[in-house]
Amino acid sequence: MYRSLALVVAFVAVFASPAARAQSTDARVIAAEKAGEMIIGSLANMTISNQLCAVGDAEALKRAVGAIDRRFRFCVGKDPAWSQLLGDFETEEKQALAEGSPRSIGSFVLEEFARVRGTEVHLEGAATYCARLPWKMLLEPAAATVEAKADFMRAHPTAKLDEGLAFFHFILGLGSDPAWVEASCDTDFWPPFAGLDKR
Repeated sequence: MYRSLALVVAFVAVFASPAARAQSTDARVIAAEKAGEMIIGSLANMTISNQLCAVGDAEALKRAVGAIDRRFRFCVGKDPAWSQLLGDFETEEKQALAEGSPRSIGSFVLEEFARVRGTEVHLEGAATYCARLPWKMLLEPAAATVEAKADFMRAHPTAKLDEGLAFFHFILGLGSDPAWVEASCDTDFWPPFAGLDKR
């Protein structure tokens, strides 16, 4: 169950669906799309876990989504090619812009995923979902104490816990790094994180 913890988003691939997949030959857009598949998919699961399992900070999750939205608008302003990430969310983006709303790609994809995954989770049951992963450690960095990690690893000796913690904490960090939002978009949409380009 926990052996692919670092890539838990294998089951949350929203960008992989035809409705959301950008149609691009731009290598930068394709790379950003693949990373976004993992990041926003995981962020949606984190949001569901926050609501169902009473772990994590809802405001921290909202800040991460908001940062992705702002990053997208910033990068499109610098290079319209990044708008290809919208896929079938072009209508939603046009409406948000017309209304002066800050909501953009991060919000749209997360909400679509949460709608689909939320139905599956309710069928699965909250207790099963909440027990599936060590959500408290994943969503609350301070909870990943030496003792908590050791306890978990005794029960799941093959789990890649440190990789999973690093990835989820990276996602949380998106909302607390204002410099990333307006960093150069010339080559990369997302900040660097080992493994995002190795899918």
